[in-house]
Amino acid sequence: MPIMNSQLTHLVLISIAVATFAHRTDGADQPNVVIIMADDLGWADIGVQNEQATKDITTPNIDKLFRSGLRFTNGYVANATCGPSRASLMTGRSSSRFGLEDNIESCVPTSEIMIPQIIRSAGYRSGVIGKWHLGHLPGQLPLEKGFDEFYGFLGGNHHYFSNAKPVLSGTEEVTFKGYLTDVLADKAVDFIERNHKVPFFLYAAFNAPHSPMMATQRYIERVVRHQPRFEPVYERIKQVKGRDALPHFSMSDFRSPDADPEVMRLVYCAMVAGLDNGVGKIMAAIEKAGVRENTLVVFLSDNGAALARPTDFGGVNLPLRSGKGTIFDGGVRVVFGASWPGVIPAGEDYDGIVNSTDLFTTTVELAGAKVPQDRAIDGVNLMPWLTGKKKGNPHDAFFFRRKDRDSWSLRSGDFKWVKDRKSSMTAAGQLYKVSEDVSESKDVSSEYPEKKEELIRLYETLTKDLPDPVRE
Repeated sequence: MPIMNSQLTHLVLISIAVATFAHRTDGADQPNVVIIMADDLGWADIGVQNEQATKDITTPNIDKLFRSGLRFTNGYVANATCGPSRASLMTGRSSSRFGLEDNIESCVPTSEIMIPQIIRSAGYRSGVIGKWHLGHLPGQLPLEKGFDEFYGFLGGNHHYFSNAKPVLSGTEEVTFKGYLTDVLADKAVDFIERNHKVPFFLYAAFNAPHSPMMATQRYIERVVRHQPRFEPVYERIKQVKGRDALPHFSMSDFRSPDADPEVMRLVYCAMVAGLDNGVGKIMAAIEKAGVRENTLVVFLSDNGAALARPTDFGGVNLPLRSGKGTIFDGGVRVVFGASWPGVIPAGEDYDGIVNSTDLFTTTVELAGAKVPQDRAIDGVNLMPWLTGKKKGNPHDAFFFRRKDRDSWSLRSGDFKWVKDRKSSMTAAGQLYKVSEDVSESKDVSSEYPEKKEELIRLYETLTKDLPDPVRE
């Protein structure tokens, strides 16, 4: 990613950003906030990060968004699985605080307060488009959690071409036509077009590139043009007949150990291309509405790519270790960045430790509302750090827990302590200096024994009052 090297240029940008930020967040000119979330997107699977792994992916719109702002090189989510990750973002709290550590339907307590419930009092119009995955029982539905509008589905996945599972508009079941990623992008655009004259919060939660593995011929051909090595793979796809055939290709055997990994990779890349096209539509709508300079846009994935399966579902997390569902960085360190012209410096990497829970506090305080004081909130308002008013890390430490898998970890500064039963570790776990060892491959416990003990004690302190995870 191109980085501006001039210290003078950086200082000028920071000065402008701080002045603009002070002007724009005085309550008279409330900013819009747009959070775009991908689903199971690999660390290496956008263009600005491909130098580390692969040239298969073409994501010009996501790349443009990152280059117009800051890429978070140490951007984390609070949990490595879909539902808990989304719950943490929406509540500003590690989902471990309310016992949610796996995709267990309907166990986000109704007492948990979400972003739109708070900012509604500040005059915001809120919409969620796409994947909810935060409960389907009374008191857990989007319109009951402060959102004014909802178009999407309640569960963890959905067929991209079929209405076999319900899609809801508000509370009414509707049918859609076309490719679901395109439909969701169009609905997000519609929300912006209708609501841009008031402060708005848009949570565009795409389900791409989460399984099932399905893509249109248009996006498959876009990837083949970008990466000619896929031409023979595309020829194999053309041979498929019946309901799974082009132009709406479905990889019906994607869960099989015998599934073609190259077909899987091509379809995954095409799904990412569709996601990127949706991001482009949203950004164009913001520009057309004339509100780009008063809109914070954040892009992130809910967790890393789904690995450790027979065919890995096509994603690439390299050089990070492991993937979705684990407490290694391949599960919790994600594609993450933010853009706000004139407020956040453009074209740079931000190396401070950022967590998805920060989006809760950042959004609430930008709206001029108050963060709840009756519960532990893990997120912080990122704006002072992103504008340069504060230096250092927004977080001294952040913990991750999957107690059902005997997996625990804590990131603090340059180091990360990990204890994982499935990884043949000692009872005391391992210590990695992730600032130098991004693949978490070298245990430095013997070199930094005091640091390891410090992180273990800190983890114990931060998690001592957590409830046991909900099992069902």
